[in-house]
Amino acid sequence: MFIPRIYYPTSLSKNQVLSLDSEASHYVGKVLRLKENDQIFLFNGEGGEYLAQIKHLKKSIMVQLIDYQLINRESSLQIHLGHGLARTDKMDWVIQKTSELGVTTITPLETQRSMIKLENARKEKRQTHWERIAISACEQSGRTSIPLVHQPQPLNAWALQNFEGISVFFDPKSSTSIKSLKPHSHFRIAVGPESGWSDDEVQCLKSHGFIALSLGPRILRTETASVTAVSLLQGIFGDL
Repeated sequence: MFIPRIYYPTSLSKNQVLSLDSEASHYVGKVLRLKENDQIFLFNGEGGEYLAQIKHLKKSIMVQLIDYQLINRESSLQIHLGHGLARTDKMDWVIQKTSELGVTTITPLETQRSMIKLENARKEKRQTHWERIAISACEQSGRTSIPLVHQPQPLNAWALQNFEGISVFFDPKSSTSIKSLKPHSHFRIAVGPESGWSDDEVQCLKSHGFIALSLGPRILRTETASVTAVSLLQGIFGDL
């Protein structure tokens, strides 16, 4: 039987009675049309999840946590995805699918060929929007942790950040396969925007220790490249 999952970012404990926020209440009561005594899962991103029972169906739905389940659906592989800013629908798709696949951190990258340019106020709004997409993806996929989604950053500033792991970027000109990488538990991967990397950006990434890799003989769309790269890493070094 399908039991919906709701992200509830606060401290949770068995037998606790709490009120769902307006968005979750609308989803449970109006979209799913659940009734009193029906069950849902709540999780707060700190591991595990709680089975909860609906107690009152009002504008704000009350639930009681009846059982804690110590489960872990997180990959042992830590992946930080840096993705060149793409058009809204494509960027949303990247956030959703890579969250489902288990990335731990996502940073949209401001690149020379990005078709999208965001002012500071819009960066905050887009970050909030992307965070909601990531949360929804985790609710659907059964994840017990939520990936961290950063505001857009310039490529050079992001590449300069200290990282204890293997850093790679994907370049159609490279002939090096992802299968050539040595086993590791932490990867930072950079995927370019719709028009790809500029020559200066390729040199920038290489100068900061990023390894140029190929995703095969065919040219992939930017959103396809991210999902393919994360899937391959999870398949080779993670839990797929």
